[in-house]
Amino acid sequence: MLIERLVIGDPAARELLYDRYAGALYSMVIQLVPMKNKANDIIVSVFTWAFHHIETFSTSGYCTLFAWLMRKTREFAIKEALPETALTGTELMEREEGILQQFCLELTADELQVFRLSYFKGLSITTIARLLAVPEGQINETLGAAMKAFRKFLKDTWN
Repeated sequence: MLIERLVIGDPAARELLYDRYAGALYSMVIQLVPMKNKANDIIVSVFTWAFHHIETFSTSGYCTLFAWLMRKTREFAIKEALPETALTGTELMEREEGILQQFCLELTADELQVFRLSYFKGLSITTIARLLAVPEGQINETLGAAMKAFRKFLKDTWN
C-alpha cells in the first residue's frame, strides 16, 4: 500500500518512507562518508531518486523497500567516497561482490560478523548488540574498526 501511495506522489507516504528508513541509511552513509554535510546531501539524493523512481521497485527484484534503498544508498555513498576515476554505477555493481569478498578476508571474525549484519542486512548497532548479546559500545567499536578498514580498502583498491 505504501508503494502505491508513493507512486501517486502522496506527501504523507514520502514522509513515512523517510521517517522509517532515513536513520538506518544515514548511519551507513556516515560510515563511508564521515563528513556530515556530504552525508546529508547523499541522503537527500537517495530519497529524491527514490521518489522519482519508486515505480521501478516492483521490477527491481528486491523483496523489501529497505534493501532497494540500501543498495542505492551504498552506491551514492561509495561514489562520493571514491575519486572521480574510480568505478561507479554498473561497473561497481558488477565488481562489488568479488571486491567485498576480498575485503572480508582481511577482517577478524568479530569484525566480519558485525560488518555483514550492518552492511548487508542493514541492522542497527542496537539490534546487532541484542542479537549477539554484546554491549552496544563493543559493537560500535567493532563496526568502527571494520568501516575504517573498509574505507582504507576502497581507497587502496580504486586509487
